[in-house]
Amino acid sequence: MGEDILLARHGDHIIRLRQDARAGQTVATLRDGSSDAAPNHLDGGASHLSPADRTGRQLVALASDHHAESRRELRFLARLSVAWLLISAVALGAMVWFAATFMDPQDLQALMTGYLGYPPR
Repeated sequence: MGEDILLARHGDHIIRLRQDARAGQTVATLRDGSSDAAPNHLDGGASHLSPADRTGRQLVALASDHHAESRRELRFLARLSVAWLLISAVALGAMVWFAATFMDPQDLQALMTGYLGYPPR
């Protein structure tokens, strides 16, 4: 990733690129003798965190005032999920009511047992 950043900054003025693993960055030597460095990670080193710590950081960031859009999106997704759950429950209830009211009991029993008129094997 650091190589891409340095290429965007300096283009063909780069003579040599090297990786500094200890600092987690790429260092470029330029034609004029100067050097420039760019990080290899956008997350600021968060990739070294455990999944629980990373999730905790994301939850803290989500709860802050800086992520109002994210909270709005989560509320919208929660409302959408509840609406979908209610629509699914009503549809299931309607199918059960229809089956219990209008189907012949023998057909309903065949449907419930999986036997739909085919000879058993």
